[in-house]
Amino acid sequence: MTERPEGSIADLRKAVTDRWLDFFLGLAGLGSLVLVWWVGSRTTTFVPSIAEVVSSIPEFVREEEIWPDVLATVRRVFGALAIAMVTGFGAAYVMSRGGLWGQVVDRYVSLMLGIPSTIAALLALFIFKRSEVGVYFVVAIITFPFVALTLLQGLRAADRRLDEMSDVYRFPMTAHVRHVAGPHLVPYTFAALRNEYAHAWKVVVLAELFAVNTGMGARFARAFDRFLLVDAMLWLLVFMVILLGTEYLLILPVERRVLRWRGSGQVSA
Repeated sequence: MTERPEGSIADLRKAVTDRWLDFFLGLAGLGSLVLVWWVGSRTTTFVPSIAEVVSSIPEFVREEEIWPDVLATVRRVFGALAIAMVTGFGAAYVMSRGGLWGQVVDRYVSLMLGIPSTIAALLALFIFKRSEVGVYFVVAIITFPFVALTLLQGLRAADRRLDEMSDVYRFPMTAHVRHVAGPHLVPYTFAALRNEYAHAWKVVVLAELFAVNTGMGARFARAFDRFLLVDAMLWLLVFMVILLGTEYLLILPVERRVLRWRGSGQVSA
């Protein structure tokens, strides 16, 4: 007969409780934003009312001109974040191995951490002019140091006996990354991805204000400059819906599925 141990039941209850707690906290956060919006619309003349913005949504989403800009921003976010993840992993791996190159990369990562996003966007404008490459450049150099630091913590927390084993068997670098460093870094990779995903969105929109004339950031700036406050709020809503939707409907479910083995505590008796 198979029985579920008490510890497993307690873990399951805790997981369910944590999910409901996260849900209600998120709902409370959303409610506070709506409350602030309502108060701002009632006490100022430059914040459009909720009813006015909501009533404009159907006409806004039917405009075919907005979707190329939305897709352009989404493509830039995911493309630049992929570059940052790969670059961050490489930097973390070199730093964890130490030596001269580890120190060089460590200094470079420390330097990149101190560069403000606005300065990076202006540098991209000066270097790449109004080019698509500039947006990818800005997001990559701003987000990859944070990815590198998170993954470096994971590498330093790894079991050193595994590194010694790979040295004894003379694993090449590719084999060490694939069989030793890579599997251990999966939870840290998802942590870095979740942390930098929202950061990448903010940096992309900022870069689009300076470097290109397309994308959600450029459309938001255009609406704001023309004092089209309803359109500006609609673009802000699109930004929030895509950001939160992809995080909670794509990234978090994938993370739970990949790491589901960490919560399995069932024992047969």
